[in-house]
Amino acid sequence: MKIEKADVKPVEFRVWCECCSIRIAPNEEQIAAGGKTYHQRCYSKTFSAVSKAKAKSSKAVDIRGHER
Repeated sequence: MKIEKADVKPVEFRVWCECCSIRIAPNEEQIAAGGKTYHQRCYSKTFSAVSKAKAKSSKAVDIRGHER
């Protein structure tokens, strides 16, 4: 009696970038931050702009507006 084996297909996980909404290929580098997944280039563009904005707003100034 010949036994049939179950044909198990590998599960394909598809991941999309939160920034550009383009699918991230399995061979591409991806960055997961805060529960979201990004292309490496999208992450660097997005978070370098955010960090620059934070750095600008985080400068210490006195009441007259002069930097300390």
